[in-house]
Formats: sequence, C-alpha cells, structure tokens
Amino acid sequence: MHIGARFALFAALVLAVAGDVRAQSFNFDFGPPDSGPPATYAAAGSAGYWNSIPAAHGTNTPGLRDLAGNVTGVSISQIGGFSLLTQNDPLVTGDDAVLLDDFLVTYSPTLETCIYLNGLQAGTYEVLIYARMPDPQVLSYASVDQEPGFPHYSVGGAWSGNHALLASYSRHVAVVGPAGDLDLHSGVVPGAQPALGAALNGLQVLRLDVFTNGFE
Repeated sequence: MHIGARFALFAALVLAVAGDVRAQSFNFDFGPPDSGPPATYAAAGSAGYWNSIPAAHGTNTPGLRDLAGNVTGVSISQIGGFSLLTQNDPLVTGDDAVLLDDFLVTYSPTLETCIYLNGLQAGTYEVLIYARMPDPQVLSYASVDQEPGFPHYSVGGAWSGNHALLASYSRHVAVVGPAGDLDLHSGVVPGAQPALGAALNGLQVLRLDVFTNGFE
C-alpha cells in the first residue's frame, strides 16, 4: 500500500476510535435540571456537554449525553445522597461556581453518596470526582470501586482560584469490565463529624484507551 494511503487509513482509524472514546466520555453536574456549566467549560478535565441532574436517592436516569451532546445507552443511578443543596461560596466564581455551589450531600458515617454508571464500554477510564464543601474545613472521602487497589482520597480545602487536586477533586484510573459498570462514592471521612456532611458536586469520566483492536 502506498505510504500516503496507509497514512490516510491510519488517520481515519485514529479519528474513528477517538470519536468512539468521546462517545464514552461524560461530564456531570449534580444540581437542578439544566443548571450546569456550558459545554465550553472543562473544569479540571475535558470540555463538553454537562449532564445536569438532581440524581435523587433511589432514582435512575437513562439516556445520558456524551461530551458531544449525543444521547447514549449509558444510565446513572444514585443511593445514599438524600439531600441536594445549593450554597454559595463567594470565593468561587463563574463556571467553577456553577459546578461547585450545588451538590449531593450525605450526613451518614456509614452510608456514602454512591453513583452507579451502567452501560459503559469495557476499557480504562479517568474519573474526576468533585467533592468540595463550601466550608474548606470539611473534607469528603472519594473512591471508585473499579480502581485497582481501591484507594480513598480526602477532598476539600481553601479555594485558590482554580481547581486543584484533592482541594476540589480527586483523580482515579478505573478499569471497566464487560458488565459496563462504574461505581463511585463520596462519604464522610473516617473519624470526622457526620453532621458536617460530605459533598459530591460532579463527575468527569473520560475513556483513556484511545487505540484499540490491535493498534496500541
């Protein structure tokens, strides 16, 4: 095959797989419907459509939209976050405030706010969990079941003017299996006062394994 033709074929494969990855990547803002950031907002991850949903306890929301705004077969359900709060932090402004000033909250020492994504394609995903309370003294305990080693991270602290790792979000790399499930949590830090709560503002889920089918 001519070099130019082989390059064109390779480029087409890259674009096709990249498009598939984008179709399996999602942004979430937990708050009132249609109150999320604009698609131009990237937070600490990738810009794209933001699914803005209350995700009330015991509910399931199908037909989630990917970063391009296309409806997919992925759904989200939530257990444990019984309250959805809106609380202004004057130090956080603009689209950052849209994401962080509303959040699911749990006050239980044992029951976390648990998010279950279903219908994802198998693969490796970067997961950013936004879990910042307006009070910088209050921390939230974030984890992902499908992350090897199952690490937990305490998230919270003073706002510096931009998103910062473990100040407004935690980062996880998770491996989704054939069942297509991705399970995420934000809970009260062990030993902390449950009455202060733990937040879950939003999520960004980005598929990382761009090259598939033997083209790694």
